Amino acid sequence: MKIRWIRIVVAAVLFEIVLVALTVAVSLFMPVEAFLPYVPAVVFVVGFPFGMWVVRRAASGFILHGTLVGVVATLIYLALVLGQFRSLTPVIEMYGPVSFFLANALKILGCVAGAYVEGRRRVFAHA
Repeated sequence: MKIRWIRIVVAAVLFEIVLVALTVAVSLFMPVEAFLPYVPAVVFVVGFPFGMWVVRRAASGFILHGTLVGVVATLIYLALVLGQFRSLTPVIEMYGPVSFFLANALKILGCVAGAYVEGRRRVFAHA
């Protein structure tokens, strides 16, 4: 199995860009605090197509590729937060600890789910 690192990193970066763009767009219409309860669901939904895209040319390892996209995207997010605040504490306090960890777990799971669905679709299409 060949791990497609370039696709993984590109998908993760684009995933984070989309999330930042959505955050900026939503903040124009409502306070970010009002949107916070929806963040875990949104990151799952937004991660799904990136998980699908990363495995388009992969012959196997669909779950691994989806997991790696989600993990790399999460690491990018954590690096952005640490670069801005020098600590995760302000963001954890803003979200609440459960929502913060749930959102990051669902970010990974959204990518995994997309990769799984695309992998299954391709397997059944070739069967």
